[in-house]
Amino acid sequence: MTIRFALPKAIAQLFALLSLSCLLAAPGSPAVAPANAAAAVQVAVSILPQKYFVQRIAGDLAEVTVMVPPGADPHTYEPKPSQMRGLAGAKLYMTIGVPFEKAWLERITAAGGKDMTMVRLEKGIDLLPQDEHFLDEDHGHDADHAKPGHKENGHKDGHHAEAAEGHHHDHDGGDPHIWLSPALVKMMAGSIKAALVKADPAHAPLYRANHDAFVRELDELDLHINGLFENVPENRRRFMVFHPAWSYFAHNYNLREIAIEVEGREPGPKQLTRIVEFAKKEKIEAIFVQPQFSKRGAETIARNVGATLIEADPLAEDWAANIRRVAEAMANTLSK
Repeated sequence: MTIRFALPKAIAQLFALLSLSCLLAAPGSPAVAPANAAAAVQVAVSILPQKYFVQRIAGDLAEVTVMVPPGADPHTYEPKPSQMRGLAGAKLYMTIGVPFEKAWLERITAAGGKDMTMVRLEKGIDLLPQDEHFLDEDHGHDADHAKPGHKENGHKDGHHAEAAEGHHHDHDGGDPHIWLSPALVKMMAGSIKAALVKADPAHAPLYRANHDAFVRELDELDLHINGLFENVPENRRRFMVFHPAWSYFAHNYNLREIAIEVEGREPGPKQLTRIVEFAKKEKIEAIFVQPQFSKRGAETIARNVGATLIEADPLAEDWAANIRRVAEAMANTLSK
């Protein structure tokens, strides 16, 4: 005689849902807390890519608030009063060195109160200089001229960011765009893991496991991008961009970034003519455009030199997909 036990309907449904979620979980995706569990850590960050990094390590255990919304400029952004009030519940605030933090950090710290810990993700990272200029009208410098006192810091010649007449985005102390380098994101991931473990030791094993998985993914991405540019000739390894946000990316993959902006603004007719002449001489084939800035100057240059415009948002929330897409588009353009 066979005896069958019937599970109550509600329990059977729950069991089915749990089984399905296990089957659908993607390899390498972060372990997450149950969907109905309250977030263990309230985290505030400055820009969207940081949210991606935190969530890769914390999963659903962290509720992440981003200060600079999509489309806004982290150089000049001013947080709303409601955002400042919302910091009262944050256990961690993670900086990354973007300019608006300098003006607002004291007020952010005060808004968070004594229970909020400040985590500086930029700490320990050697910043690339911002003192090399292109088309410097005031001094008559050409594209290969470096200012007196410029230090190479061990980098290859010609692979720093070059700014068209410089820009006044308050980058004193170095280039802040460190999140566009997979190698530097690995360093930041370690800081994020340590902060989460300290803030929420009960879930330390999960944070450590997710961190290790994330680092493996970063290594794979870095290897993939290196492979994309492996066969690009030396004389084609450069691109233009309005705002020089991609200097760490360029430095990592032996590329050269050339900025179009003039002191953070669209180039005037005189500067634009000189940039077009330079782009023709250098046979520039790729120009980055990003949603935070106007595309008019880039479009004019592209029309005149036959270059390809590549959408490259340095503040995209899906950081890994964005870096991969930009690298593949650039490598495809430079390899033609």
